[in-house]
Amino acid sequence: MLNVPTTKVDPRILRTKKLLVESFQQVSREKKMSQITVKDITERATVNRATFYAHFTDKYDILDYTLSVTILKDLNDALTISEIVNASVISNLFITIAQYMIEVQDSCKMNSETFCNQAHKRIHNELEDIFTIMLRNSYPQQDIDVLASSASFLTAGLCGLVRHWLDTSQLSADDFIDKNLPFLLHHITHL
Repeated sequence: MLNVPTTKVDPRILRTKKLLVESFQQVSREKKMSQITVKDITERATVNRATFYAHFTDKYDILDYTLSVTILKDLNDALTISEIVNASVISNLFITIAQYMIEVQDSCKMNSETFCNQAHKRIHNELEDIFTIMLRNSYPQQDIDVLASSASFLTAGLCGLVRHWLDTSQLSADDFIDKNLPFLLHHITHL
């Protein structure tokens, strides 16, 4: 797993945020994002609006936080096997992201487009950071700008491949990546 610094957070804050997130998720299954209000979320959570605003700026902030927390956990879980970029890591990341995007679509049918677009942005940002860290670990002597560009390339490719799979493939995520990754890796490294 990647070593990400953590700070101690008051358990009450964590519980309140969790309650707000769960309430937001419940409301988002019932209403379109454009119809969701802070009042809907706070009533479901049985907290006041001031409590909501102590944690989030608006409904889009809680959406971003919700996506961030869930995808970060999934991505970190997928990376426990290695801290270097290799075929296994790319395959695990692809499967993790694909499964996550399916979960987002299934759990938020009324808001799947809004949620999927936000999830894609969040995944892209997190994945680029993860690839940058992994490349730094693998190539500590390499110029940081080259590593950042390489991380951006890997991120765009992996996210694009997930979108392509979602839009066009009938294969499972596992079968799709098993079929395509060897060709991609072989031909990219032998250009």
